[in-house]
Amino acid sequence: MTKPQAGFTLLELVIAIAIFALLGIGCWRLFDSIVRAERSSSAHEQALRNLQRAVALIERDVLQVQTSARQPGFRLSPDQLTLRRGNWRNPLGQPRSELQDISYQLENGVLWRYSQGLELPVLQKQKLLSDVREMSWRLYDEHTGWRSDWPIGKEAPKSAPKALEVQFSVGRFERVRRVLLLPEGE
Repeated sequence: MTKPQAGFTLLELVIAIAIFALLGIGCWRLFDSIVRAERSSSAHEQALRNLQRAVALIERDVLQVQTSARQPGFRLSPDQLTLRRGNWRNPLGQPRSELQDISYQLENGVLWRYSQGLELPVLQKQKLLSDVREMSWRLYDEHTGWRSDWPIGKEAPKSAPKALEVQFSVGRFERVRRVLLLPEGE
């Protein structure tokens, strides 16, 4: 009597290896697409965080603006917003004013924030956003409506502005618009 053959034939082994190879290729493609989706999601999340941080900083400055009938607190030109804000933190208790001059300026696709205390000679420059394609500022005057300029001196409007509109396109985001109500003047 002959013994029955034990084990696999060569053809069965080749078929099994081919099946495992196809499963491996499929798994690799699935893994690769998951990694790419995660990278894209992370990049979008980071861009959104940068945008939120910049808008929050603008909003914080605008809500602390010091306005009065004598001094409006704002100066607006087509490429720059300048304001004087109060409540500047002083954690070290230095002898200085709580007022700070703030300026936002778009230069070569980068939104910069310049800040300087009234008595301090140091001008601080902070990069807020990169890849800004377009940006506009407008202030709302209750008598004339939205204005893209807000002069100072004799040409200045008689009343303080009521709202600030910021509109820009940055990175993945098109035409982001934020309207901030301004605090009432003295």
